[in-house]
Amino acid sequence: MRTALKSLAVAAGLILLATSPAVAAPDTKPPSIPGNLRATQVTQTGVTLTWSPSTDNVRVVSYSVWAPGLDTVVLVNHPTTSTTINGLHPGTTYAFRVYASDGIRVSGPSSILNVTTQPDVVAPSAPSGLALANNVHGFPVDGVTASKVLLTWTNSTDDFGPIKYQVLVNGAPSPNVFDTRPAGSPVTTVSKAWVRQLEPGTTYNLSVRAVDSGGNVSAASAPVTVTTDAANDTVAPTTPTLTQAGGLGTSVCPEELLVNYTAATDDVTPATAVEYEIRINGTISDVFKGLSGRIIIYTEIFGPNTVTIVAVDAAGNASAPSNAITDNIQWGISYCG
Repeated sequence: MRTALKSLAVAAGLILLATSPAVAAPDTKPPSIPGNLRATQVTQTGVTLTWSPSTDNVRVVSYSVWAPGLDTVVLVNHPTTSTTINGLHPGTTYAFRVYASDGIRVSGPSSILNVTTQPDVVAPSAPSGLALANNVHGFPVDGVTASKVLLTWTNSTDDFGPIKYQVLVNGAPSPNVFDTRPAGSPVTTVSKAWVRQLEPGTTYNLSVRAVDSGGNVSAASAPVTVTTDAANDTVAPTTPTLTQAGGLGTSVCPEELLVNYTAATDDVTPATAVEYEIRINGTISDVFKGLSGRIIIYTEIFGPNTVTIVAVDAAGNASAPSNAITDNIQWGISYCG
């Protein structure tokens, strides 16, 4: 009897074992790399991409399309093998690549496809309403000194942007212009900027023009004429020394730059009144007066930021640029523009 029961139990176990569902083996193989990535349509702000489908030992679930400079990764569900990406900048090259996923593992990237969007060929409108100004952020200032003039104007419009402005001094773009808008702050309908390092007791014809990201240049604004105050000082300050210039690692736009420098001296202007132009890639990023040591400035520039400092006295005499220090800024979280 015991033998019979034992035989029955063994048989029942065999039956249960035979009818139990099979356990699937883990998927350890990624899909094949998508091939033949190509652009089928390119406009000023968009591109349509297509590629050959991937294969997998189980299934292909989706594709991911990405290029440096895109805000997000574009997801495409299999079996679709094309997508249109909009919101691109005109005249810009994007290095696209596509990946395949089976829901567990991701293929390697496809070969990179460089696509350049159609260029922007329309110039901005001319700035308007150019005038002398006497306040910055609501605080009154002397808008005309022996070496500086404060200008304000109504901004241009453009089909794409972003727009930068050139102040023309007697018809030529000046490298000594300081935009009073703090880096990273919104661009409003009005701009205000200092024109610096002018000669004392001199009459100037000043105008402004706009330049968009495609290099298209607007017509110049109507000019204003101004005469700077008189001064007799003709000797420039000594050259300051830049000892530190580097990002603080916030990885957002605008990025903080810590700058450290030693002060200049001047034969007439007191040390507390000497101004320091902190320049990034040759353009004035900020201006400080009578300071020496560690300060923080901000930058909207992605990539190499080469920092120099120029000391300027009250008569507009400028020192030679300091030594240069370059830091490579890479946004990690958000982008400017």
